[in-house]
Amino acid sequence: MNAQDFPRHANGAAAVPPRGPARGALRRALASALLLGASMLSHAADPAVLSIPVVTPLSGATSVIGQDTLKSLDIAMRHIAEDGGVLGRKLELKIVDTQGKPDVMRRELERLARLENAPLVLGCEVSAATAAAAQFAEQFKVPYLNSAAAAADILERGYSWYFSDQITGDDEARAVTSFVEHLVAQRAGKPVKFAFLFEDSPRGAGTIDASRKLLKDKGLVPVIEVSYNRAERNLLPQVKKVEQAAPDIVVWAGYTEDVVAGLKAMQQIAFTPYVVGIGGGPGDPRIPTLVDPAFVQKLRLSTVDYFNPDLARAKRFTDAYQKQYGMMPSSYASMCYRGAYTARAALESALKAKAGNLDRESIRQAFRSLKIPGEATIAPFRSIEFDAHGRNIGAQSLIAQWHDGGTKKVTVWPKDVATRAPLPLQ
Repeated sequence: MNAQDFPRHANGAAAVPPRGPARGALRRALASALLLGASMLSHAADPAVLSIPVVTPLSGATSVIGQDTLKSLDIAMRHIAEDGGVLGRKLELKIVDTQGKPDVMRRELERLARLENAPLVLGCEVSAATAAAAQFAEQFKVPYLNSAAAAADILERGYSWYFSDQITGDDEARAVTSFVEHLVAQRAGKPVKFAFLFEDSPRGAGTIDASRKLLKDKGLVPVIEVSYNRAERNLLPQVKKVEQAAPDIVVWAGYTEDVVAGLKAMQQIAFTPYVVGIGGGPGDPRIPTLVDPAFVQKLRLSTVDYFNPDLARAKRFTDAYQKQYGMMPSSYASMCYRGAYTARAALESALKAKAGNLDRESIRQAFRSLKIPGEATIAPFRSIEFDAHGRNIGAQSLIAQWHDGGTKKVTVWPKDVATRAPLPLQ
């Protein structure tokens, strides 16, 4: 495995590949993915095996998502097998690299639907590529389960073959609003200024749009808004713009690589607002290894999220991931582990309804009637169940924050799932 197979740090240097047991485990996961790609068609006619493609960016600017997905699916397949498979059948998951690009996603969806006759597609992709996938899933009438993209607008397009067990930007916006309100209340009537900083993809911009509306309804208006392209790795100019407005709080939507670049820019100019992050970047477990953890603590860096390793219901997954890879799982890693189990539940329901036979329509109907209790997931959800638009109406967000000198991420909001109190606004 070469350095180019791994994401790059903000300074342009390649991230350090895992070593020791973690590196060996990742190699085994990569080998499994390659074997799955070769075996899907050969097993397609085997009634004892169910093969499902998983689209994710193993390469490109957002490859960290795909690499974490790959590792978590290795564990998910093992756990599902331990739990009896899919009504006794083996579940195999084929990894398909979409590079995070809509055009590659369209090409791969057409191939999977027409040539491989995929009964279901599981997606762990960024919002832009997922939007393309949803359109093509509708065209080819193949159920598409999104477990990653948080863009809410996809669910407003009238699709009937698209289902998302993920939170949306609307869920995140509600969490941001309640948390910012909590922080503002600490000032006892004194003015508090906040700013928006965000990557300009549908995912980042969409969540900020939703947050802006809710915060405005509470009488809170940002002193400045600064956006940037998610591929940008020098955020010093953008961070300086935000600093000049002197906000007490910065609400920041971003991915891992751009967030690392921005945190380093903040440290360079000694800018230390209270940072409320949105997306996988601010909560990535690698943050303390990529940025000075003491500085992370100064920022009281928080993140609106759909997973945190300290959730009791995630213990089986977290323990297995830590044992296999020598680190805590990221939120990215949790997405398709959760999605694999959602897909399993739908497949089991469809098999029961069709007396052991499967077709795309029966799987779609199974998603429509699905109801998984929140306690049976690794997320802070109330449940996984879909409305007529494919939205998971049981989804809800949490807020995690870096504590213990910026080395440990703990759940701090809302109060009913918090394991510690949030750090105060000074």
